[in-house]
Amino acid sequence: MNKLMRKYTGSIIIGLILIVLILWWSNNRQLDEVVFADMPQFSAEERAAILGDNGERGQLEPSYLQYYEEQQKLGVSDTSGIHLVIAAAAYSDRSEDGGVSIMTGVGNRPGDMLALTEEDSWVEYEVDIPEAGFYQMAVSYYALEGKGSSILRGIQIDGQYPFFQAKRVKLHRMWQEADEPWLDVMGNKFNPRQQEVSGWQHAALSDHQARASEPFRFHLTKGRHTLKIMAVREPAVISELEIYSPILLPTYDQKLQVYEQQGYPTAEDYFMKVQAEETVVLKSDPTIRRVNDNDPATEPYDKDLLTLNAVGGSAWRDGGQWIEWEIDVPASGLYQIGARFAAKWLNGSVPVHRKVYINGEVPFRELNALRFMDRKEWQFQGFGDGEQDYLMYLNEGKNRIRMEVQVDALGKVFEMLQEVSANMSALSREIIMVIGTNPDPNMDWQLERNIRNLIPRLQLLAGDLNMAIEAIYDSGVKRGSSEVNFAAMARDQLLDMADNPHTIPSRMDSFASSQSSIGLWISGVSRQRLMLDYFVVKSPDREWPQHASSRLDRAKQSLYSFFTSFTKDFSQIGSTVEDGERSLDVWIARGRDWVQIIKQLADEDFTTRTGIQVNVNVIPAQAMNLLMLASSSGLAPDVALGVEADLPIDFAIRNALVNLNEFPDYDQVADRFRPGALIPYRYNGGDYALPENQNFYMLFYRKDIMEEIGITDIPDTWEEVMDIIPILQQNGMDFYYPHAPNAPQLAINEFAPFLFQNGGEFYREDGRMSDLDSPEAFAAMEMWTGLYTNYKIDKDANFYNRFRSGEMPIGVADYSTYVLLTTAAPELTGWWEMKPMPGVRQPDGKVNRSTGGLAQTAMMFKDSEMKEEAWAFMKWWTSAPVQEQFGSDLESIIGVEARWNTANIEALTNLPWPSSDIEAILEQWEWFKEREIVIGGYYTTRHIVNMWNEIVLNGRNTREAIETGVEAINKELDKKREEFGLD
Repeated sequence: MNKLMRKYTGSIIIGLILIVLILWWSNNRQLDEVVFADMPQFSAEERAAILGDNGERGQLEPSYLQYYEEQQKLGVSDTSGIHLVIAAAAYSDRSEDGGVSIMTGVGNRPGDMLALTEEDSWVEYEVDIPEAGFYQMAVSYYALEGKGSSILRGIQIDGQYPFFQAKRVKLHRMWQEADEPWLDVMGNKFNPRQQEVSGWQHAALSDHQARASEPFRFHLTKGRHTLKIMAVREPAVISELEIYSPILLPTYDQKLQVYEQQGYPTAEDYFMKVQAEETVVLKSDPTIRRVNDNDPATEPYDKDLLTLNAVGGSAWRDGGQWIEWEIDVPASGLYQIGARFAAKWLNGSVPVHRKVYINGEVPFRELNALRFMDRKEWQFQGFGDGEQDYLMYLNEGKNRIRMEVQVDALGKVFEMLQEVSANMSALSREIIMVIGTNPDPNMDWQLERNIRNLIPRLQLLAGDLNMAIEAIYDSGVKRGSSEVNFAAMARDQLLDMADNPHTIPSRMDSFASSQSSIGLWISGVSRQRLMLDYFVVKSPDREWPQHASSRLDRAKQSLYSFFTSFTKDFSQIGSTVEDGERSLDVWIARGRDWVQIIKQLADEDFTTRTGIQVNVNVIPAQAMNLLMLASSSGLAPDVALGVEADLPIDFAIRNALVNLNEFPDYDQVADRFRPGALIPYRYNGGDYALPENQNFYMLFYRKDIMEEIGITDIPDTWEEVMDIIPILQQNGMDFYYPHAPNAPQLAINEFAPFLFQNGGEFYREDGRMSDLDSPEAFAAMEMWTGLYTNYKIDKDANFYNRFRSGEMPIGVADYSTYVLLTTAAPELTGWWEMKPMPGVRQPDGKVNRSTGGLAQTAMMFKDSEMKEEAWAFMKWWTSAPVQEQFGSDLESIIGVEARWNTANIEALTNLPWPSSDIEAILEQWEWFKEREIVIGGYYTTRHIVNMWNEIVLNGRNTREAIETGVEAINKELDKKREEFGLD
């Protein structure tokens, strides 16, 4: 033993030192409260004077919580006993451009009703308010057939939006399963198609993000007011509008007294378990579906098959989403309700909340935000406060239980953090205006003298972050949790910068990272996922059931799944084609959810109409080499979907694909797409693929900020862009153009717009030689790289975050940014627009906006013995109705972030987007042009990256960088053409 101790003494000492250091760091990583005790304290007036107006939020409406708090400070209080009902058809004014009509007898309800069916249509009402104070509002509405999205309406009072959430008041549709789950040939269960349920609904106007647990309170003064309702999205009928004094829910104890006064009996000796996935009758979104869970205690459980044994999960996460169940009890009385649930997506620390309705009403205040603790394993919880389980009154027979996503517990935290982020953005811009984007590290910038209230502003922001941390703890997060690390690190950084202002110029990157981490935390935590296995309805004298599987059972399941994975035929999962049955073989390079939708559509529509069976197989999206291996070994499928756009030519050169223009109706099919979208799939007179989806680049800009800094004409050309960049930078802002330093293969797409708009091409002589040494290509390269060398725009930025903060109020971005802005930036509603991207003005005065957007394709292999059937499938798949249905189904399962950007022009016009946005996209598509794909073209991709690096990073002469690259490209083109015998 002594010998071992002597041998490892050094290691033991080092280990002990490391343990001591870790403990010391852990104890000191949280801010010392004494530090804040020594901080100067500021009054509200001093605080406002120190922080001032943060600039980019000057024109934006306040949030609802800010509005409500400010009105309370002004002494506004709830009214009582007032309930006004306004017939929706009795409007005083309306829009004149259509979209407003009166309908009668909708949904078997008698009388005249208002229908708003077109975007931007509106009606106004003159309302006499008998008493000043807070009021709530509600509507009775009936969703008309549209594009399947939820209904959005804007609400103005006396010509103004009181808060930004009033711009997009969401009214949900109702959905249910169209049929029972279907089975594949192995017995696995799959979700059926979802269908909309028509019917009247009553909804109080509330925050669609559910950051406030109660409906909006509107401050109305005594007298006449004008109320305006505007159609933002989707058609609907409204029968009446209600304005009433706020409803004050009783506490549980108060409700219990009411139960006793009314003589409601408490149930006895009753226990019922209800499977949550089987008893759903309605839901707010088709995205909410049954899910499969592999925990051995989840019911029902099958170790070999997919059973769809729970509901909710990742799809049931966004504020306002609800699920409604129907349960039967044998007698009226007071029951306890509980549920087996999983809430394991927020690092096991942040609780999630649901608002609970019983038969259409929230019985008492505590059910406005019922807490479910977030842990890594399944749990069971009676609906209660942790100390007692609530008694709830249920009627004999059928009862409806609705649970709605609620984020109220963290609503104020989100507001605080967003305000900190906005103030950090304003301060960052002021600092950059002094030090520039590339400050001299050796210069003393004396920022304390040059920036107003620099030190107190940093201290105040740190203090706000500390208050946010305390609020996070108050919401149910345990003290010391890593969940607050993002805020603690930012807080400590701000305090250190206040103590050492001379270090600020060298820390601007970490300052920006801290700000970005705030936005990422809000985005992640606001998604309150919850999965339910079953409910238990019981009398108080019965015990809750055992719910957890043992570690041994879970270990057995994991081992069993591992070993059976070597023998299970995963290609048959989702297949309905029996062995030996002749079928069309389709390989799809997408996720399993995507493939299941395509398979279900094919079975229900394509096979039904044509009699052609379709067998699908999933291949990894990043494993395109599998197709090449399959083709070379004679095992290729009939059709492949989801193929990257630069691959069809590689197969065509090897004579592995069918030339689609040999089919007599190819031209009619090709007319579904922009002509420029087919360029990459042409080779030697043939056409070898059809585009499935299509990316697009647009110019996004903040209307409020551009107006604030005096830019009233949004640029149409790159010359105009370069004129406004100095104005932006003088105001501490910047222009954005996409550059992906960690994905150099994208550089060719970043360069292509400049090349095409200047009249250049990538190749000449049918792809035999590079054309990047042409005068047009030289001008394009100078323009592209000049943005970074001459105008010093940021080379790497998160445009979405900086667009929201106002640091980059204008820039070029793609489809993904559009989806983010429309779904995750409600505070910017009405304050941003997009238009076709800048271009180069031609001699005739037109602006050439040519750009591409390579995406994914469908292609047919030459070895197929079912070419006619394969062509029928490809025509079916790329048709407008199928593309629309697929897009709708995809969004209903995965969510709006998976919105399908179809390449079919007709299908695009029917997507659930604002008509003004679709018009802008179609205008850009008029200039859609893809680059030519040639053998050896990967060298072009590689050397465009090299050119950019040499010019921008190394300062090399543009002509020299181009000539070096072109020489290497031409050598590779010659080599490949010789290898394949093309010359």
